[in-house]
Amino acid sequence: MRLSLQLLLTVCFAATATGSVLILGGGAFLFAEGEKTLWQQARAGVQDLATLLTDDLLLRDLLAVRTKLGSASARYPGFAFAYVLDPEGRVLAHTFPEGVPEALLGLPGERSFRLEGKVVYQAEAGIYGGRAGTVRLALYQAPLWEEVGKVVRTGLFGLLWAVGLGVGLGYLLLTQALEPLARMAEGAALLGRGERVRFPEPKSELGDLGRALNRMEEEVERRQRQLSLLNRVLAESHALRVEELAERVLSLLVRELAFVCGHLWVEGRVLRCRNCQALCPLDEVQGLAEEALRLGQVLWRRQSVVVPVPPRGALVLYGLPSGEEAWIRELLTALSGPLSTALENARLYGLLQEKEAQRAELLRAWLKAQEEERGRIARELHDEVGQALTGLILGLEGLPGEKAVALKELARYTLAEVRRLALDLRPSVLDHLGLEAALRRYVREFSDRTGIEVDLSFHLSRPLSPELETVIYRVVQEALTNVARHSGSPKAAVGVLEVEGEVRVFVEDEGRGFDLRKVGLGHQGLVGMRERVELVGGRLLLESAPGEGTRVQVRLPLEVAA
Repeated sequence: MRLSLQLLLTVCFAATATGSVLILGGGAFLFAEGEKTLWQQARAGVQDLATLLTDDLLLRDLLAVRTKLGSASARYPGFAFAYVLDPEGRVLAHTFPEGVPEALLGLPGERSFRLEGKVVYQAEAGIYGGRAGTVRLALYQAPLWEEVGKVVRTGLFGLLWAVGLGVGLGYLLLTQALEPLARMAEGAALLGRGERVRFPEPKSELGDLGRALNRMEEEVERRQRQLSLLNRVLAESHALRVEELAERVLSLLVRELAFVCGHLWVEGRVLRCRNCQALCPLDEVQGLAEEALRLGQVLWRRQSVVVPVPPRGALVLYGLPSGEEAWIRELLTALSGPLSTALENARLYGLLQEKEAQRAELLRAWLKAQEEERGRIARELHDEVGQALTGLILGLEGLPGEKAVALKELARYTLAEVRRLALDLRPSVLDHLGLEAALRRYVREFSDRTGIEVDLSFHLSRPLSPELETVIYRVVQEALTNVARHSGSPKAAVGVLEVEGEVRVFVEDEGRGFDLRKVGLGHQGLVGMRERVELVGGRLLLESAPGEGTRVQVRLPLEVAA
């Protein structure tokens, strides 16, 4: 629908609605005032009638009373009925053809009510102070509605005539005045689709609108270019390494704004743009950066532009950029905050990487020391305590008596426990015969000790580094310990396989399982396993559910293989 037609319909609707409200409001006002007048007429009429009937009632001339009541319809406009009551409430005279209705006699005083479907206004007056009786007079409401209806109809006809005339004249004026506005609307639609457009500038008030729209179109184009470049710079600033961040941001700004080259200065450290076409001077970088940070604004020099990146850095760009200075200054000012955040993120990421490397190194050293200490204790248990217990058993062989036999059995049990402890601490077979032999011996000892049947699958095509073998052995050891402690399963399976360029280790059981959301990787010795695995670049995966058993899977890279 055309704008001119919309405006005409809007004006027409508004005028019609306003006029209708005014007419209806006026009608309501007239009705209220007419009702007041009708009440006044009823009160005055009943008083007048009471005065006319006073002498006749005092003389008990009822014929004269009925005659005067009969002439009341002509005397009082809108007359409905009238009747006279004696002091005891008996009807003396009335205007009803068949007598006064009983219900009507029970409605004394002033009031309005319906009589045979018509609203009447009843007034009452005492005759001779009420000592001679009472007269009641009622007037119909219908004449009042007729008068109000005449006024409302006249107003509506006048309103329709005025609205029709206004619509005709308005249409002629709007079609001429709104043509430039229609062209502006078409131009706005083209602008919304990204096309360049020139809005008309007529010699009227719409000319100011056209000039404002043309200025807006230029500003929109400038802002779109600015926003596009800003988004691209922000996308590049997601780099977490400060060197990568500097290279991405500087390369983009130099390429898009036609600078020659640029540097990122960070706390005295200068990061160059490696992909720039020319090398920038270094002698004045620090001075320019510190000045921009101190002033807190973009510095525009003859051959350089400096952007502060508080609190620790600044961008120093060389050459004469393409574009308006105000536009470029505004763009670079907008970049200062996000680049400051990106630079701080890169700094924190660097600190985090450094701390993580230190933690990993300390953990590696601690695990190495732990394994060495375990090996030393295992050797001492095997060589010294084991030999001592063996000598004790041999010495008890020649002694008679039940106590000697009991001591000999206790010594043999203690020797077996010492050998088991030495095996758990650091099996010598792992160092001398390798991972497969160590695992098979440990699985056999575990089954004999716990009664849990363990199925071991070992398939590797190459030897592994001692560090990786130790990690796999400890993971299997801890996982089987958890099976014995928590699962309640009579069976377990262990696998060490080479699949798709990595070593995969799994330990699974058919036990009671658990809810991962309540346990996760922070319980049942899983933290130690995870740290060992992640230290060599691997991943620990845990699968379990109540009643469905548990599966621990480890994936280790073969790059650490020997």
